[in-house]
Amino acid sequence: MGTCPECECEFEDPIEVCPHCNVPLVTREEQVSQNEEEDVDGDLPAEGLVVIETTEDDERVGELRELLEESGIPCFLSNELFPAETPPDETKVFIPREMAGDARKLIREFSC
Repeated sequence: MGTCPECECEFEDPIEVCPHCNVPLVTREEQVSQNEEEDVDGDLPAEGLVVIETTEDDERVGELRELLEESGIPCFLSNELFPAETPPDETKVFIPREMAGDARKLIREFSC
């Protein structure tokens, strides 16, 4: 079974690309590995943040921030946490690690 790394919807084989996000599907093990690689801490204002989504779409960033914060899940953007002279092409949305499950479920319901 494939899982979309963006919206986390699951699809039976032979589907290889998410029909919602147009993103190649990954196995559950690959997705867990990707999520662990995106965990960050140390020099952040609050330790224990994880990346919930990475996108180049500024409108999507605004929608995610509004959705999460209205649900009581604080979120932080990479361009706020790591200001740069030139803005990056993509924005990472960070949330507290302990709220990741609730946030993923909320985003999945919003996106599907």
